[in-house]
Amino acid sequence: MRPAALLALLLWLATATAAGTQPETRGAPRARHVILFLADAGGIPTVHAASLLATGSPRGLFVQRMPHIALVDTSAADAWVTDSAAGMTAIVTGQKTNNGVLSQGLDAIRKETDGAPLRSILEYAEARGLSTGIVTNDSAAGATPAALYAKANDRDKAAEIILQAFSPRQGDGVDVLIGGGRTALTRAVAASGQDLAAVAGTAGRTVLTDMSDIPAGARRAVVLYDGAEFDLAAAVRTAQTMLARNPRGSFLMVECDVHTDRVRQGLERMVAFDRIIGEAAAAAGPDTLVLFTADHSFALRVHDGATGTNLLDGLDAVAEAANGASVESLRLANLSMDGTHTGEPVMAAAQGPGSFRVRGYLSNTDLFGIMLRAYGWREERPAPSK
Repeated sequence: MRPAALLALLLWLATATAAGTQPETRGAPRARHVILFLADAGGIPTVHAASLLATGSPRGLFVQRMPHIALVDTSAADAWVTDSAAGMTAIVTGQKTNNGVLSQGLDAIRKETDGAPLRSILEYAEARGLSTGIVTNDSAAGATPAALYAKANDRDKAAEIILQAFSPRQGDGVDVLIGGGRTALTRAVAASGQDLAAVAGTAGRTVLTDMSDIPAGARRAVVLYDGAEFDLAAAVRTAQTMLARNPRGSFLMVECDVHTDRVRQGLERMVAFDRIIGEAAAAAGPDTLVLFTADHSFALRVHDGATGTNLLDGLDAVAEAANGASVESLRLANLSMDGTHTGEPVMAAAQGPGSFRVRGYLSNTDLFGIMLRAYGWREERPAPSK
């Protein structure tokens, strides 16, 4: 090889490594299924504290031992600290946007002007005939799930958002949707002058109230609960079983809200979510990419504590004084919390086809490309207008 050509190759390799990518491996296996596990507010401090609480070890969770791990910048286009709307938009469309905006471009002005629609990984899957699913213990129209199926200049437009689940831009829309917010969404849609059940019916869908109502052998279902405390593990297993009936493959996103403004609840949810991820990863075949990450971090810190001590010493007294409400900040003997999103990097962890690309220091937008390339697809952006 000539010196100039060798130098060019070395420079390309260095650039690829810095960008958290690797040269493609000819004949590398492709994913038929992708499962994206998203811990809302599940940054490294939360993962670390959950591991200490549950196992007494700083490396006790499954996600901490996955074979491929990276750091991920979470910034939004207009702020170093992202909200879930901009954070999830970056992860599932590969493009940053402004806080509060769902899957629309930088020309969107929150609450005022729509921007260019951004195509999500779920919509790529729908366009190719794969089955798609969303499971969340938040509202089904919350920012994290909504970024996959809706476009809105304001994440708070609940009626506008949930109705888009029944008017898809690609394919026949989300096949399996299991989440919370049933009563609130029904009321929001009614306030807009429409009826949620009727809109769903026109689209050939029935809004169920429990997973037990899903017909045997079904490939599609919408299940909306009122609250968040349904069995998330059972919902994931149900979604996986239904999506697996499509021989072409599937895309599934599972969200667990692990905000630690209610410290014990957030950490216990993170521990339970980790078990769900471990169970799904153990059951996944060699054709499944399993990817875990968070949309943003949260101001939780382990600042003291000898090994063997209870991480949450003193929390019960604080919780009793708060009478069940979340608190803006607290400082315990071993742990402190300031109830706000933070801008430090989060972790991504992966196994399966394409997981080797989860390495180094990534942008949140890189995760979209990792999923897309795991399937063997190329990004398709609309040609610029003349």
